[in-house]
Amino acid sequence: MFKSLLSKALLILPFFSNSALAEPIVWLAKDAQRQFVILGSIHAGTDTMYPLPKAFLQQWQSTDGLIVEANILNPPPMDIETSGPPSHSQLTTDEMRKLTDIANQLNLPYRVLSNNPPWLTVVSLQMALSNHLGLNAEQGIDYILLKRAENQGLPIFELESIEQQLSLLQDLPDHGKEMLVSTINEWEQMQGELSCLIDAWQAGDSQQLIQLFEDSHYSDETDNRLIFNRNQHWAETLSNDKQYLQGHYVVVVGAFHLFGEQGLPNLLKQRGFTVTRLTQEKSANCN
Repeated sequence: MFKSLLSKALLILPFFSNSALAEPIVWLAKDAQRQFVILGSIHAGTDTMYPLPKAFLQQWQSTDGLIVEANILNPPPMDIETSGPPSHSQLTTDEMRKLTDIANQLNLPYRVLSNNPPWLTVVSLQMALSNHLGLNAEQGIDYILLKRAENQGLPIFELESIEQQLSLLQDLPDHGKEMLVSTINEWEQMQGELSCLIDAWQAGDSQQLIQLFEDSHYSDETDNRLIFNRNQHWAETLSNDKQYLQGHYVVVVGAFHLFGEQGLPNLLKQRGFTVTRLTQEKSANCN
């Protein structure tokens, strides 16, 4: 999932960024006992996204652990539950035609897509689009940092499990029909938005990122399940879980979880943390 939502060579890249003008956004949330250094993740990426901001990597060297949404290095469930109506039963004739065109563009098996439940078809399309645009899950921010933590013996903590994320998708209203219809009907726009997302993330362009986030809204119920309810749960966990009552941690979650009144930094601020931005920004070149 771009909205909520996934190289070995990058593990040996220089550890510090040379840019002093603009960097991906890094937040510091702290109180008297602990601090969280928060970086928004892009779950699939390219080598142009590295090195990461100096402000983040300096904190990494003294951190007590890496906190992620879910540890994607763990083996996924052997059998993914795919119950639910097939996508073709949820789409109009015109939407089915568009799905066929998209499948052909991405060299995906149309029959499999049409028989999968809507949420799984969306995931398949979005992963394939990332690959089509030259992005790679093994160059995603969370993957790179998880591998680095694993190699250094740094403790890794999960805010939720992969199984919970799959369950969330399976339990979306109408099995994710709204997401699928939106994905199909806005396919051309999505390609441009994904490229803009990468540019805005690299520039630390908060206004452009907020605009992309607002443009990607679904219904309130779907947005609550994908974004806002999870943000509340994470803020509560970081604030009150006994694991995090003291210490210094780095936190890496999807970039869209960090913006607005219901974004994770603001929710931590509401819980008594002092929250500051550690990096500078410039305007992204999104045409």
